[in-house]
Amino acid sequence: MTPTLRPYQQKANDRIVELYTKGYNKIVFQLATGGGKTKTAASLIHRYIQKSEKKVLFVVHRDELLTQFRNTMVRDYNIEPQSIKAGARHRNPRAQIYATMVETANNRLGKSSKWYGDVGLVIIDECHIASFNKIHKYFPDSLIVGLTATPQTASKKHPLNEFYQEIVCGVDISELIDDGFLVPNITYHIKNINRDSIKITRGEFDTTALFNEYSKGKNIDNCVNAYEEKAKGKKTIVFNCNIEHSELVNQAFIDRGYNSKHLDGATNKEERKNILKWFADTPGAILQNVGVLTAGFDEPSTECVIMNRATESLPLWVQCTGRASRPFPDKENFIILDLGSNALAHGDWSDIRDWHYMFHNPNKPKDSQGVAPSKNCPECDAIIATSATACKYCGYEFPAKEIKYDKDNIELVLFSSKIKTKETLTHIKQQGSNSYAALHIIKGNIIKQYREQSSEINDTIAYNLLEMYLEKVAEWCKLEGKRYDDWHKKTTAQWFFEELERQFNWERPKLNGIFS
Repeated sequence: MTPTLRPYQQKANDRIVELYTKGYNKIVFQLATGGGKTKTAASLIHRYIQKSEKKVLFVVHRDELLTQFRNTMVRDYNIEPQSIKAGARHRNPRAQIYATMVETANNRLGKSSKWYGDVGLVIIDECHIASFNKIHKYFPDSLIVGLTATPQTASKKHPLNEFYQEIVCGVDISELIDDGFLVPNITYHIKNINRDSIKITRGEFDTTALFNEYSKGKNIDNCVNAYEEKAKGKKTIVFNCNIEHSELVNQAFIDRGYNSKHLDGATNKEERKNILKWFADTPGAILQNVGVLTAGFDEPSTECVIMNRATESLPLWVQCTGRASRPFPDKENFIILDLGSNALAHGDWSDIRDWHYMFHNPNKPKDSQGVAPSKNCPECDAIIATSATACKYCGYEFPAKEIKYDKDNIELVLFSSKIKTKETLTHIKQQGSNSYAALHIIKGNIIKQYREQSSEINDTIAYNLLEMYLEKVAEWCKLEGKRYDDWHKKTTAQWFFEELERQFNWERPKLNGIFS
C-alpha cells in the first residue's frame, strides 16, 4: 500500500513537478529536519519511475543517509535500490534506482559519464554541502532535486542558486512543532566568550583561534557548569571546536563524574557503531563530537544540545541544534545551551526564516533573513523575542523603556504587548468581518499609540514600528492556521507604510530586505 504523504509533502512534490514541466530542472527542496525530506523524496522517485524508464541516482555524503534512504524505499514501496559502494566495479543494469556516496559517484562518472546508465532524476541529499557541486556537470539535462533543511552554502562566491534555478520550501519548524512532528526548544545564552574578538577566515571563525579561546580552563569548566545548571541528567550532544578541544571537554565531564564519550571523523566504523549504540541505550549519556553528528544523525531520546563553539554559519547552527528535536515518550521539550552567542547572531533554532528569499539573495546582510531579533533574559539566560516584556520561562519583567531604537536616542515605549492579537481577531470574527480586518485594526493601533508620543517619524523609527507590526502579523497567521510567508510579510508591510505616509509627512522608502 502506497504511504500517504503529509499535505505539505504532497504539495512540495506537486510543485517540483509543476516547475519541471515549466522548464526548471535544477530545484532545491527545503524542509526542516524532522519534516520528512527522505520520505518526500522517496515518493517523488516512486512517482517518477512509474512514468519513466530512465534511472534514478540518489547521492549522499554519509553511510547513515544511504541506509536511511534504502530503508525508506523498502518500507514504503517495497523497492530496494542498489547501493554502489567504493570499489564496486559493476552495477546491476536492471536496477532503476542507485544509491551512492558523492565521491564514489564522482569517481565512476569521471571514468564514464554513463556509468549509471541513462539517469533522468538525481536526488542530492544535504545539497548545501559544496562537495556535491561537482556532480551537476554530468547531468546537464536531468532533473536534479537537492534536499536540505538549510539552503545556504558556506561559500559567498558559489551560493546555492549558482547550481539550482528555483527552490520549493516546506513548512516552518514552528508549524512542525505545533503539529507534534517536532518538540519545542528552550535556548539558553551562556555567557562565555566575546565572538567579536575571534579571527574570521574565509567567512568562518578561524579553527585555531576558536580552539585557543575555548580550550582555556575557565571556558571548559564553563561548559560543564552550564550543563550542571541547566541540563543535568539529560542525554546530551556537545558540539566542540576541534578534536583536541572535544577530548579536553570530554575529560572534564568524566572528571566531574559524568558518563561521557568522544566521537570524531577518525573513529573507526565498529567503535563508532558501538558508541552510538551506547548513546542510544544509556540514560543521561553525554556524547562529545566536532562535526560528525550534524546532518543525518537522529537519536530521538536526545534531550539537550550544547553548542560549545561560535559559528558564522546559519546552516551549521540550525543543523547542530536540531539534533534533539525529534519526539520521544515523555519528552516535552529539549534544551539548547549556546556558548557562542549564536542565537543572538542567527536567531533561535525554531525561528521562522524566509528561505526562499535567502536562496535568491544569498549575499544580503543577516538582517535580511526575516528572523525576528532575539535577546537573552538577564535572570535565567533564556533566548526570547526582543519584543517580549517578560520572560516566559522565569517570569522576569523587563523595564518598560529598555529599548532604544535610533541614533538620536529617541526612546519608543514598548507598547506592542498592549495590543492583543487574539482578542482583536476574536472581536472581528464576532462582528462577522473578514479576519484580515484584524490586521488593519492592529496596524492602526500601533501607529495611533506612537502618535501619542511623537508627531515626527524617520526611517529608523518606521522600520522598528514595522517590526512590531510584523510580530503581530506572525501571531495572527499562527492563530488563523496560515503560513507567515513572503506574501503576508510583503503585503502587510505595504499596508503599514502606506498608513504611515497618510498620517505623517514622511516619504516612504523602497521596501528592502525580505520585503523587496
